[in-house]
Amino acid sequence: MSLAYGVQSHGSAEGLVSHQLGHLLFTLAMVVLLLQLTRSRLTGPGWYEFRGFLWVIIFWNILTFAGHWMQESMAAEFFIRQDNRITAFQVDSFGNLIFYLTRLDHLLLVPAFFMLLLAIQKWGRGK
Repeated sequence: MSLAYGVQSHGSAEGLVSHQLGHLLFTLAMVVLLLQLTRSRLTGPGWYEFRGFLWVIIFWNILTFAGHWMQESMAAEFFIRQDNRITAFQVDSFGNLIFYLTRLDHLLLVPAFFMLLLAIQKWGRGK
């Protein structure tokens, strides 16, 4: 039986650096796409939702980048472990609260992909 966890560790510093570069490049690509869409002034079904998707994905990337960066400076004693797995996090300062909130990135990612789905559905109905 194989275990599957919803958390990916990045291993050594090189893994985290390449992952963070990925977030930076992804953010840059979404900003460029958003600027091109704004410049072209596309209107019609789906474009409002797609712009919303881009904005939320940009914010998600920023939040996730900050969370990865902050995790490197978090002391191990704040992570509560059971059976050698992290099961909780102790919040006792404003910095720890901000870090914890960065771990809730799915609260941005799920609505972003819902907006993308709405845009694609509207584009599909337009054919």
